[in-house]
Amino acid sequence: MTNLDFSSFANLPILDGHTHVWAGFEPQLLWETLQQSGARRCNALSVGYLPVTDPAKGTLNDEVLKFKSLSNNRAYGFGALDYTAHFHGEGLRPDDLVAQVSKLEELGFDGVKMWEGKPSVYVLLPDRLEEPLYAPFFAWMEERRFPLLMHLADAPRFWDPSRVGLDPWSFADSRYPTRVEMYAELERILDRHPRLVLILAHFLFLWNELDEAARLLDRHPSVAFDLTPAVEGYVQLSQNAGAAREFFIRYQDRLIYGTDVGAGPVVNPAVSFDKTKEAGQPWLVRTWLESTGSITLPSGVGAVTNQFVGKRLRGIALPLDVLEKIYWRNFERMVGSKPRESTHNG
Repeated sequence: MTNLDFSSFANLPILDGHTHVWAGFEPQLLWETLQQSGARRCNALSVGYLPVTDPAKGTLNDEVLKFKSLSNNRAYGFGALDYTAHFHGEGLRPDDLVAQVSKLEELGFDGVKMWEGKPSVYVLLPDRLEEPLYAPFFAWMEERRFPLLMHLADAPRFWDPSRVGLDPWSFADSRYPTRVEMYAELERILDRHPRLVLILAHFLFLWNELDEAARLLDRHPSVAFDLTPAVEGYVQLSQNAGAAREFFIRYQDRLIYGTDVGAGPVVNPAVSFDKTKEAGQPWLVRTWLESTGSITLPSGVGAVTNQFVGKRLRGIALPLDVLEKIYWRNFERMVGSKPRESTHNG
C-alpha cells in the first residue's frame, strides 16, 4: 500500500472510539498512526483471554491502563472480562463478573469492551450472553451507566456455506448461532436492560440492511453504532449512497467514529504493526464520510479485503455539524467529556 493522503480532510478534534493495544505494543507508534489520521484522542480497547492473548495474564487490561497513563489525558480505555478461570476448568459465577467489572471501574477504566459476541468467541463462553451468568453483569452496567462496546455477529458472508475455505473463518456449520439468533438474543438483553449504554461495533454488520438498523435504533434509544470497518460495509453502503447519507443524517446522534487501528497484532500476534497498512482504516472511513464522487478502495485496507480491492466507493460528504457529532461529540456524550483518572502505577 502506498502512503495515503490525509491533507484534504476537515481539521477537527477527532476522537477515534475504537482502537487497540496489543502485547508488547509501542505507544508512540500507535499515536503516530492516529495523529496521521487526524485523531487527537482515542479509546483503547482490551480483549479477554483467547488463543490470541497471553494466557498467563488473561486480558490486555494492563496494556490499556499503561496506554492511558502515558497519554496525557488523551486516551480513554475500555477493559475486558477475564475468562482464565473458565478456560482452566475452574468455573465462573455471576458475582465473579460483577466483581471484575467493579474492579475495572475502580482502576479507572472508562467502560468495557466485549468481543464475546463474535461467533468464534461466543461458542467458547461459559454461557450464552442472555443466560443467568451474565444477568447481574448487565444489570450492574445498566445501573452504573458504565458504557459497553460490543462486537456482535459478523458479516453475513461468513455464514454462507458456499464460501467455506474462501475466508479466514466460517460460521456456516451448526456449532455457531445464526445471525438472526444472535440479533434476537441482543434484543432480549436490551429489553431487560433498556438503559444499558451500549455501542455496537462495526455498525452491527447491518451495512446492507439500513431498514433493520433504523428499526433497532428507534426501538433502543440507549444504543449507538460505531463505524469501524468491516471494509465490505463501505462497499455496501456505497451501492445506495443517497439512502446511506439520509440514514447518517437522520441518526447523526447515534453514530461514533472508530477505525480498528491496532487490531492486526491483536488478531494475529505473529503480525507486526504496519503503520502504513493500519492508516488505511481511518483513511477509508474519513474519505467516505467527507468526500463525494467515486473512491477507489486501495489494497491492504482491513483484515479481509482481497475481494474488495479496486472496488469503487461513493462518499456521502456529510455536513460539518454532523461530522462533529460522529467524530467526537457522540462519544463524549455516551462515555464522558474526558477520560477517567487511572490508578495504574506500572
